[in-house]
Amino acid sequence: MSVKKKICLFVLLVGMLILEMLFVRNLDRTDKISDWRHLNTSSRKEYSKPILPHINDSTIEMLLRRLENASEKKIIVIWAPAFGNESPLSISRASCGNCEVVYDKTMIHDQKARAVVFHFDTINIDEMPEKRYANQLHVFWDMESSANLMYRRFFPTHVKSYDFNATMTYRLDSDFSASYQSPDIGYQLMGKNAIIIDEIMAHKTRLAIVIISDCSILPGAQRRLQMINELKSLGLSIDTFGWCFMTHLAREKTRETIRKYKFYFAYENSYHCKDYITEKFFVNALSNDAVPVVWGALKEDYEAISPPGSFIFAEDFETPLELIQHLNYLDKSDEDYMRYFRWRTLPPAMLPQINRTRGFCALCRALHGINVDDIYNPNYESRKTPLFTDGIMPRSIPSLKYWFYGEDNPECFQTT
Repeated sequence: MSVKKKICLFVLLVGMLILEMLFVRNLDRTDKISDWRHLNTSSRKEYSKPILPHINDSTIEMLLRRLENASEKKIIVIWAPAFGNESPLSISRASCGNCEVVYDKTMIHDQKARAVVFHFDTINIDEMPEKRYANQLHVFWDMESSANLMYRRFFPTHVKSYDFNATMTYRLDSDFSASYQSPDIGYQLMGKNAIIIDEIMAHKTRLAIVIISDCSILPGAQRRLQMINELKSLGLSIDTFGWCFMTHLAREKTRETIRKYKFYFAYENSYHCKDYITEKFFVNALSNDAVPVVWGALKEDYEAISPPGSFIFAEDFETPLELIQHLNYLDKSDEDYMRYFRWRTLPPAMLPQINRTRGFCALCRALHGINVDDIYNPNYESRKTPLFTDGIMPRSIPSLKYWFYGEDNPECFQTT
């Protein structure tokens, strides 16, 4: 490999690490308890299909009571900092219970330590806990796609044999989902007056934009770059930024830049990996008032976590040229283009998973015997997890390797 290629590969790896570090830093920003009574809000006829589980009033009251009484401090030990990032992680006492997150691994022997979290890139057989306590959850933490883990050959023998109790990943069927979706999309962007759509339209001066800084590591990343280049060669008016195009976009100018465009190409670096939908969709596109054109996860995965009618699924079009023609049509038809922003006028309750507590907050609840968030797990009906327990509910993973590889889509691991 040439020196130039080695330098490019190093830059790409650093970029990926920075993105995940930023996500880790903002993992638990939600500081409020949602009023779950709005789950019964009648939906508009156009979106009448129920997308949230029903929580009755007695369950809500029990949740609030249990949170109020979750005063005994539980310690969550991060075994080693994710990518070396020791940014403080605060947990809302009102929403999650009383928990403290620490980076001191010696604290696992403290009687208040009830969970040990292992980020995938820090796991080393020679540094795993020598003594394990029955009243602790050992949680596997990962925000990279299954394809990425397989490409890195993450699951050697020692990890296969280590008995993790629970998962904390981007997948909706994780014990503690840490989806890239933020409830802020519902609380801050939805429930607006229809005039918001006119305000969005007033900023539009360009057609399409994409930002890509990973194009040579995973097969999906290589394929993504090829597709963007093909669209451009076929005549799509798309502006390209990121390391893959050697064009830098300053972070402080990202929002003001993206909101000028009608479409943001939120193409992932992995193909059909279960639930793998990242900040490209939620932050870069939706939060910056651009319609996301998506490729990566299955359509049903996008629908399970997105505002209704908010995105364009690239695989709905048989050829790249048909996709281009559709985008050009929407560019000329304001009425049809504006339909993709109707979700901004819907009540926040219409955002799937909006009331699901995420990441460390959900873990803290579970340490206090509050398992309500399990109801959002797609496997809830088969598990029938008790919503409330006295102390930590026992959890187990028969095979972490099978959970990642065997239960994901086969296309996720294709190399071509």
